[in-house]
Amino acid sequence: MHDYEKTYREFRWQRPERYNFVRAVIDHWAEQEPQKLALWWVDDHGAELRRTFAEVAAASRRLCNVLTQCGVRRGDTVLLVLPRVPEWWESLTACLRMGAVAAPGTVQLSANDLQYRIQAAHAVCVITDTANAAKVDTIARDCPTLKARILVGAGRFDWLTYADVVAAASPQFETADTRADEDALCYFTSGTTGYPKMCIHAHSYALGHQTTGRYWLDLDPEDLHWNISDTGWAKAAWSSYFGPWNCGAVLFVHHTGGFNAKRTMELLEQYPVTTMCGAPTIYRMLVLEDLSRYRPKALRHCVGAGEPLNPEVMEVWKRGTGLTIRDGYGQTETVILCGSFPGIEPRFGSMGKPAPGITLSIVDDTGAEL
Repeated sequence: MHDYEKTYREFRWQRPERYNFVRAVIDHWAEQEPQKLALWWVDDHGAELRRTFAEVAAASRRLCNVLTQCGVRRGDTVLLVLPRVPEWWESLTACLRMGAVAAPGTVQLSANDLQYRIQAAHAVCVITDTANAAKVDTIARDCPTLKARILVGAGRFDWLTYADVVAAASPQFETADTRADEDALCYFTSGTTGYPKMCIHAHSYALGHQTTGRYWLDLDPEDLHWNISDTGWAKAAWSSYFGPWNCGAVLFVHHTGGFNAKRTMELLEQYPVTTMCGAPTIYRMLVLEDLSRYRPKALRHCVGAGEPLNPEVMEVWKRGTGLTIRDGYGQTETVILCGSFPGIEPRFGSMGKPAPGITLSIVDDTGAEL
């Protein structure tokens, strides 16, 4: 975005009656450029995997057939509790493709948390890893809607092993012709009182993240984007799925048991990551490193979201990397609402200006604009 005022003035949302992100975006890239990379995954043990859009699309079709055989139907909820492994992206893609409602959750959920989510969302299937499968087993008898349990990991009694059933499934599946206003995602927000509240997003939510990817993350098909966020939060939908893939960018994923600032800087030196998104807590830990020791290989754009970022951290990061952290604001219930977009001179303490397509106002207690 080189001219914020012009972009904001001329922007118009697409409003199709029917929309499915997988058909419109993932299958588009898979068909147009079968070798185009979608995912670049690494872990802390030297393992490295690359997945093209075509491979993600094919795996999702196979999983759609598995879910269908398990009794999952369009509109049913699938609880998705996985760490940053490729199967998370395949599973979310499968749910969207078949018209099931994906309900992502963090791997830190307790057994009671899982039970509450399954019961509240009437989930019929759970896809998770070994650690969380053990939690599900303790509460499954109290979750009568649960029809199927799929495990990403070694075999377990009463669980389908993801790798085996997906490999054996047919690669042919007809993508659901979903309405744009049809339910697609179910997030549980922390709220301020009581139990977490369900936040339902329609398939059009993916269109909403065109502004997240194009204008705030500043992405194009040549970028390698790293979002340092857990898969269970809506931030993953923002910057680890819809935002980047809307733009055809490649996702860089670091699978790790915990955040390590030194390792993060080393990865920025090792891999050609061009854009990065992280919570303010991430940047506060990064600036405790001696940034003068590192030379990020290709980093050109950084953003932060989740809470206000203090000016001191922004100044240290800029001195060390030459880059300004551009703040942004949104919620689980929204897409990007405002931000310090490229083309805007950022001011410390400011969240920037309204995102294209968003009208923001300050109002008094009577609703009158100030």
